[in-house]
Amino acid sequence: MYEFRGATLQDAVHQALRYPAVSTKKLAKVAAKFDFTARMRTGSVLFVGEGNLSFALTMSRKPLVSASSILATVYEAEEDLTDTAYDNARKLLKLGCSVKTGVDATRLSDTIGKRQFRTIIFQFPNVASRDPRYGQNPNHVLVTRFLKNVWNHLKPGGLVIISTVDSPFYEGAFKMDEAARKAGFAAPAIYTFDPKDYPEYTHQNTANEESAADGHTAFATFVFSG
Repeated sequence: MYEFRGATLQDAVHQALRYPAVSTKKLAKVAAKFDFTARMRTGSVLFVGEGNLSFALTMSRKPLVSASSILATVYEAEEDLTDTAYDNARKLLKLGCSVKTGVDATRLSDTIGKRQFRTIIFQFPNVASRDPRYGQNPNHVLVTRFLKNVWNHLKPGGLVIISTVDSPFYEGAFKMDEAARKAGFAAPAIYTFDPKDYPEYTHQNTANEESAADGHTAFATFVFSG
């Protein structure tokens, strides 16, 4: 059953016509956007899967955000970073942030030890594959493993934040409620995400320099409470 998260009644009608099995939960989505800036001000923040590091850089420049509380990480090895990622890494370091390469979001302790954070952010996770793993979409497997792993790195009362494309395909690919249940989290709160609010942010896939957000107009942020 598809969970609708469009912002308008017109969207709801449109989706209902295309996807008849519409749940009441579809219309219960939080219309407001998640306040990333306010959350950044509450303490330590870990960014994972940052690709070109542009979202971490964008957020580190927000007023009253402590750059020294930010650890921005990428899955890629240092030698595999794009020129944009290198440039953004230099800017982050100059601001006082920490940057780490070769970080697997599903095996954090391998690279960051026992460090814990108030907030852990994973923007647009995407394995760039549709080949099933263990009978599931690989994106669902990725998110489930990530959520299971973050318990060791989340401070009491911490939040895990994941943004994705908001569409029937991506809803079916990630199955966030199921991933949350498997990892021991309650079902996440769902907010609207608008990349236009962050003009300096450009998502970059791990497997290539393309963006998982290209060609889409609707996005959502899922917030998991620790």
